[in-house]
Amino acid sequence: MAAPFSRKKIIFLIRLTVILTTGYFMIFSPSAGTGLQTRGYLFIVFYLLTNLIVAYIPDKYFYDDRIFYGFILCDSILLPAGIYLSGYVGSDLYLMFFFIISLTTMSDRFGHLMINTFFFSIIYAWLLYERGALTGPQATSYWIQIPFIIVIAMFYGYLVTTRLQDKDEKINEVRSRYEQIVQATDVFMCIVDREGKIIFANPKIISFYGYRNPSDLIGLPLSRLYSEDEPETEKTLTQVKSVFERKETTRYESFDKKHGIWLAHTLSPIKNAATGDVSAVCIISKDITDRVEKENKLNNTIELLIKTRDQLMQQDKMAALGRMASGIAHEIRNPLEIIYMGIDYLENNIPDDQVQFREAVEKMYQAANRADNIIKNILSFSRKSEWKIVQLPICPLLKKTLELARQSFQKKNVEVRLECADESLEVAADYNMLEHLFLNLFENAADAMADRKERILTLRAYKKKITEIGYKTGYRYTDFFRIGEDMVVVEVSDTGKGIPKDVLPKIFEPFFTTKPVNEGTGLGLSIAHMIIERLSGTIDVTSEENVGTTFFVKLQPELKFIKPQEA
Repeated sequence: MAAPFSRKKIIFLIRLTVILTTGYFMIFSPSAGTGLQTRGYLFIVFYLLTNLIVAYIPDKYFYDDRIFYGFILCDSILLPAGIYLSGYVGSDLYLMFFFIISLTTMSDRFGHLMINTFFFSIIYAWLLYERGALTGPQATSYWIQIPFIIVIAMFYGYLVTTRLQDKDEKINEVRSRYEQIVQATDVFMCIVDREGKIIFANPKIISFYGYRNPSDLIGLPLSRLYSEDEPETEKTLTQVKSVFERKETTRYESFDKKHGIWLAHTLSPIKNAATGDVSAVCIISKDITDRVEKENKLNNTIELLIKTRDQLMQQDKMAALGRMASGIAHEIRNPLEIIYMGIDYLENNIPDDQVQFREAVEKMYQAANRADNIIKNILSFSRKSEWKIVQLPICPLLKKTLELARQSFQKKNVEVRLECADESLEVAADYNMLEHLFLNLFENAADAMADRKERILTLRAYKKKITEIGYKTGYRYTDFFRIGEDMVVVEVSDTGKGIPKDVLPKIFEPFFTTKPVNEGTGLGLSIAHMIIERLSGTIDVTSEENVGTTFFVKLQPELKFIKPQEA
């Protein structure tokens, strides 16, 4: 099968036909035998030379707009010049020439143009015949006007329709590329009209919301995509309305409850090029769940770093305060001994019938005892004690500690619940210190529930796999707990009044207490924190006002190297 003619060959042949028709037209024109004839021959030679130049132009340039418009401009000058040299300047042929040019510019199909040209050529020939021009002595010069008109129409028609086809191909190529991008994009895209109805949707959003074909979604209201979340539907429709009114792009983020993902929406106006009015709104939604989760993790890490910093600062303060308190306690104990001696002297010398004096002495003795207990706690807090870390069962220890606090619980009507799923659960700790720690927590819980109608103390002991980074928990060498290892957790929960959020960060500070005067020293939780640190464990707390408080005591499940902690 023969290859089709290239665009270059077609233009060359059509121009050659135009040149030959023009030359033949000039030979039999009214100017034959006049001074214009010589110029006409030179014109034909020049016209042929221009076509030879066309033969040597590379094919690729014939797809360039500049070359095409160059042909149109060149021949639009040469053809009227040929008509002038042929002596038809004042004839109706000039009018027909410009009529053909106008006709070609209005035609988008070459075939339709040629049909119109043949139709007008027949009319023009009939008019010439009615005038007698086709039968007189000049009949030949008029007959050749008919093919001249057809050839001119062919030439200009081919140039114009070819350029229109090129533009159509470019438009189709851009449209195809746009469709490919829309089809392949990994975002949700749809277009809605003023009524909020979907007029376009890409495959991503169609499949995501459970539709099979675009026709299933086109025409439906946008609210169908958020049918299970009315607030989200209202928010989206409000944003769409805002874009129509303001004619500006808007952005917002939302959470899709049905699919459990975060989406970032960009709503852009689609404007009418002629009027500038917004005819539709394009909604592009991108899944940002991964970004939001990372942001949340980052925020949690920042909070953890702040908490760790505060705890380290607090630990340094406690160490310095312990050393200072030890010296102060020793200095106070000396005058306290003198006070005890004075109380004994008064007690031995006051007559038995002086009841008021004896009651006053008793109050003095209680106050001195309280001061002595505070000094003992301070010294215990600051003293570097000898610890014996062994494997011990945690559940029997909790039961024994509860037995020690039973009288206090009964007095305050506290119900105790102990949940030990595994009685053989063991921890690496010092028995006496751990007992002291839990006694402090039990006493604090009982005091917190004193004014509550429901007084329940719940203890839970269980083993837990470490999966999250936290205080002294992670991958570092200095961390007490490593990711992937086990820890033993003891929860101490009460139904007390809870701890206010502004107070919660201070509860482990020495001498800090929320109890009334003469009811607490503020050292119980400080000592508990010190004990758990020395056991290479951690203690956390969560609390909700008027609901209760839970302490999480996290212990090592087995013996390991425990770095000594300085008080």
